[in-house]
Amino acid sequence: MINPCIYLVLDKSGQVLYIGRAINGSQQRESNQKYNALKNLEGVKISYLEVDEPLLYSVEKALIAWFKPPLNETDKHTPRGIEALRRQKGLTQSQVAKALDIDVSTVRNWEKGRDGTKMFVRVAKLCDLFNCKPSDLYEPMEASEDFE
Repeated sequence: MINPCIYLVLDKSGQVLYIGRAINGSQQRESNQKYNALKNLEGVKISYLEVDEPLLYSVEKALIAWFKPPLNETDKHTPRGIEALRRQKGLTQSQVAKALDIDVSTVRNWEKGRDGTKMFVRVAKLCDLFNCKPSDLYEPMEASEDFE
């Protein structure tokens, strides 16, 4: 399986124990420790649901909310940041780059915590300090003005 997918781990009675996602179904599942531990449990079945990559995060989140699998509750890592927000909106990195009129590599760097992410931290601190929204920190730009 190469396509992006959601996988559901079911016990003998069909109860959903865990829900996970994989962008590259075959490679990511094999490197996922939880997946490997669960597939070796007696009587466990794993079902796969192919999903378009932009919808992967939101479909996984909806399935977890619906089934409330007990083993997902132990996951302490809740996706945050630009990548998580982008996926929640069902957008690709290219779509974000086009909307902001920037190169897609800039979006990739932001998502990986490289180049420019210190600016986000500073903006957040300013908003906390002034108890304001980011849009309160600047004057509206004319449509012809370029971002620097």
